[in-house]
Formats: sequence, structure tokens, C-alpha cells
Amino acid sequence: MQSVRVHDLISELGLTVKAATREGESRLVSGGFCGDVLSHVMAGARPGHAWITVQTHENVVAVGAVVDAACIIVCQREIPEETTQRAVAEGITLLWSDRSAFEVSGRMYRLFES
Repeated sequence: MQSVRVHDLISELGLTVKAATREGESRLVSGGFCGDVLSHVMAGARPGHAWITVQTHENVVAVGAVVDAACIIVCQREIPEETTQRAVAEGITLLWSDRSAFEVSGRMYRLFES
């Protein structure tokens, strides 16, 4: 498996950075998790995973922190300012894509194969 970092995801997937730190962008991504039910994410995501979701409520930042996600990628939905502000305050890397969660997941999976 190839070593993938958050900045690789940003570049290769054409993601927009909504909140990030330099350390957050250089963080190693150990895998991915796609899901929108927060309790399911808390049960299934692992530390270092990139979490792909369509949820935009600021609680996604809290869940991302609890599971120690490498980053949160929100797909196709506008992210409220409150969510972005919370990500900045928590030091969570929050990214956005105009692509569907299905497409982002597939593209990200290919990065780990190459």
C-alpha cells in the first residue's frame, strides 16, 4: 500500500480546504470511512482514516475528533460557517468536494492501490 497524506488527497482529488493546519495537511492517512450516521462512524472509523460524509452539522467535527480522523471530507453540500469555525477551533482538517461520496470514495481507494 502506498503512503498517502492529507495533502495528497487534497491535490489528487481536487478538494477544497475549509479548515486545516500545516500538521493536519501532512498527516498520514491510514484508510478511509464513508458514512453519514454519526454513531456508525464512531463505531467503524479508525484513527487516521479520512472520513467521507454528506453531513455538515458542527457535530461532525466532534465525531472526527473522537475517532481521531485524519480529515473530514464533506461531499456536495455547503458547509455552514459554524462547522468551519469549530473545525478551526478543534484543529480538525475539514475538506470539501463537489463530487459525490461514491466518486470521492472510489478515487481515494485508487490512491491506496497505486
